[in-house]
Parts: sequence; structure tokens; C-alpha cells
Amino acid sequence: MVARSAAPDLPAVHRTEVDGVPVFWHTQPGRLNASLIFGVGVAHETFLETGITHLVEHLAMRPLRTGRYENNATTSMLHTSFDVTSTPDTVTDHLRRTCGSLRHLDTGPLELERGILVAEERTSEGPGVTTWLPASIWFGNQAYGLAGNLQLATVHAGAEDVRAWRARWFHRGNAALVLSGPPPADLRLLLPDGPRRQPPQVTPFRLNTPARTTVPNGVVGCALVDWTAGMACAAGILIARLTDRLRHLEGLVYDIAFDHQMVGERQAVLGFGTDVPDKHARRVLDAIRFELAALAESGPTGEELAADRDSLMEQVPEREFAEYRVFDEAMCELTGWAPAAAHQRQTLAGLAPEAVAEAARELAGALVLCGPQDRLPADLPELPGSPLAPVAGRELKRALVGSTAPRGFRIVAGEEGLTSYYGSSPVPVAVVRFDDIAGVGVEHTDGQLPILHLSGRHGGLITVRPGDWRGGRNLVRDLRSRFPGDVYFDAPDAMRLFEQS
Repeated sequence: MVARSAAPDLPAVHRTEVDGVPVFWHTQPGRLNASLIFGVGVAHETFLETGITHLVEHLAMRPLRTGRYENNATTSMLHTSFDVTSTPDTVTDHLRRTCGSLRHLDTGPLELERGILVAEERTSEGPGVTTWLPASIWFGNQAYGLAGNLQLATVHAGAEDVRAWRARWFHRGNAALVLSGPPPADLRLLLPDGPRRQPPQVTPFRLNTPARTTVPNGVVGCALVDWTAGMACAAGILIARLTDRLRHLEGLVYDIAFDHQMVGERQAVLGFGTDVPDKHARRVLDAIRFELAALAESGPTGEELAADRDSLMEQVPEREFAEYRVFDEAMCELTGWAPAAAHQRQTLAGLAPEAVAEAARELAGALVLCGPQDRLPADLPELPGSPLAPVAGRELKRALVGSTAPRGFRIVAGEEGLTSYYGSSPVPVAVVRFDDIAGVGVEHTDGQLPILHLSGRHGGLITVRPGDWRGGRNLVRDLRSRFPGDVYFDAPDAMRLFEQS
């Protein structure tokens, strides 16, 4: 019997402060990497504010652009990062100028940056379905559910909105610096004062799972779970088993994508899936259920547990792992959440098979399987398109001439909101209550009345084109009179569906 190798120590993380900003660093050879991180991202925005953090990031970077050394900035779900790699002197100067640009944010080029962001969004594929779909199922059109939303702030946010957002979030109380070496002696981080901020305080929807729901193509599994070392291991083993079966043994897919997003200190939404022709979707769905049930019942093999542990052990000595450790500690400073180090040490010490099996059982109980309508397992209940109850009212009749609404699509209009259905199914496609409105996109056309795109905070989008329904023009007039002016916005090109009303 070969003795198991001793677990390595995790890379050390050092901490200090510079001008009131916490600074975290590790010790690595080579050029100095620096990331000035602010605890604000897409999840902190509202539906109508989506993209405003990205707009601030672009405006702040505008006077810093150079090709002389590596530098970049990114906006993510929970943070915005200004990154630079070079000599200590260059890094120090770049960070000084970054802080100066944020202190005195120039909104003069706002219209130019709007165009750049629109072009970027038009050419970008955006987040993958395994990123945005799970979050939207449990959070709708708010917080983490905005992962796949259009950047509406690029359409309507003004200079005052941008400056107010910068003042609210981009200050030393909401900042941390990550370095790949000790802070240079002359490093300054002259940011304005501000209060400590926290992640969004939003409760995920209570959904009856396991369940099924329709997506146009491919197969996706989604879940809201407790994120533990056992769950991370169970998810990894499930993906490995599915890859081996569906790719190497059955030749149905190329790979299985996986992603997860922390939505609390101990909770995550996760998604995994693959592109597959509709004719093979049921085989993939059956494989997911079979492999997950087997893992939940029998647990992982000794070889699978060893492979999970060995994979982490191989990463620990790498520079990238040290960089992740420091970044994780910085994010814990900004979120108030516990670092991942405890989970990593549990994995290195060796997980018990039963802990992984228990996590697999939790995953199976929380799972929402998504696939083509006629390929989904009939024994799973259908997940409604909204956690809200359907709104009762009058069902609109499809216009006899000129309707572009798909045959079988139905809209019910009531005093409290709208509900859409497809075919004879009693399960709503979407529910948008008037007291839950997140935003109304106005699509101006060559007709007398616009097309309205209604989005609710609890998720769901219902588009009302006047010419699609008998009484549709009266409905649009009624809808336009119901909401305050600040919920309306000009529908961007990516939202526009029609050319005339």
C-alpha cells in the first residue's frame, strides 16, 4: 500500500494598509502584478442600472490607455478590477493615475464610451448559458440574475448618474489592492473616503425542485446549493463522469461546461451543460440523472477522491494559485465572506466519501433540468416561468390579420399585471405584475403606437405589439398610463424584435 503524500501548505498571504486601503500580497518572482479591486459589479446594479459600473470603468481607464505595458480593467459580478503588470515604478505610477482618474472622473467622453460599450456588447458573445441561466432562475431581473442582461445604462444613464455611482462605490472604504510582491515604498492610493459596502442582500426565490424547464437548444442543469468542499468535489466528479460517458463512450458531445457563482457566504448557483442536437438531448438528460443518482447512492470511488485531491495538490505550488489566494482574501475583505482556504484544506486533508454523496443528494434534490420541450423527462414537474402566481384577467385574442405572435402564444391581461402562456399549458411562460415592474423598453416604430417590452423584478419578459392582438392598441395605451416615467427606456437594438407595429 502506497502512503498518501502529505498535504502542502497553502501559499502565505500578507496584509498591510496604504492610505486606508487594505493591501494583500504574495511573494512571486518576475514582474509586479497589481489589481486595484472595488467591491461593486453587476450584482449591485438594478435592472435599469445594468452596465453603469462598466461605464465608470471605461471612463476611468480612458486617460490611462497605453500600449507601453500591460494594463486592463474588468467588471464582474461582484467586483471591478484595474490591473497592471510592469516594473514597481511603472505599477506605482499607473495606480496613482488610476486613483486620480477615479477621483476626478471625466464624463466628457460619455457619448463616445456609450458607443464603444454598445459595439462591445454587439460583438461579444456574452456570458455562457451556464453562467446566466442558473442565476436568472433563482434571482430574476435583479442582483445576480442580471448576469445576462443588456447594459441598459449605456442607453439612458446621464453624466450625473455616472458621477453619483462613482462616488457611491469607488472609494477607499470599498477598495482593496492585490500585489504579487511587497508594496513599493512610494506606493500611494489616494482615493476619496466612503463607507464599507457589502454584497447585495437579496433572497433567492423559493422554487419546488427538482423540476424541468424549456430552453431552445442544448441541455443545462442548474441548482442553488450550499457550497462546501463536498459539493465542489461532487460537481467535479459528476462533470468527469458525464464527460467520460457522453464524449468518450457515446460520442455525443465535445465537452461539458461548468460554472458557479457565489451568492452568499455559503450558497452558490451552479450550472453545467452542453450543446447537443435535439435528437440526442434526451440521452444527455438521462445520463445526467443516472450519473448523479449513482453518485448520491454509492458515493465516489477511492480513485475519484484521490484525483480530486491530487488536482488541487498540483495547483498549490503554481503562481496562478498564489494569485488566486491573494485575490480571494481581498474579496473576503470586501464581501465579509469567509475565504476558500478552509475548503481547500479540507480537500487536501481528504474528504469522506459520505460527505460527497450527501452533497450529490442535495444537488439532485435542487436540480432544474433544461432542454428542448419534447425531450424533457415527463416525471419532473414543469418549473413556472416566474415565482409569482399567474395574474387573472381577460385573454387577448390573436389578431386575424398581421399578427406576428407565434401561434399558440397567449396573453392574459388583468388589473394587476400580465401573464403569458404557450399552447394549452396552464404553466405560465412569464408573469409581470405591475407592482413588480423592473423596466419598460419602448420600441418606437413607424406605427402610431410603440411596442412595449415589460420586465419584472422577479423575472419574465412580456412583449406587447399593438398589432398582434385584438384590443392590443388599447392595451398599449393602458400600459403606458400605468407606470412612472423613470421606468421607461428606449429599447436598444439588441432588444428590438420588430420593424413596424
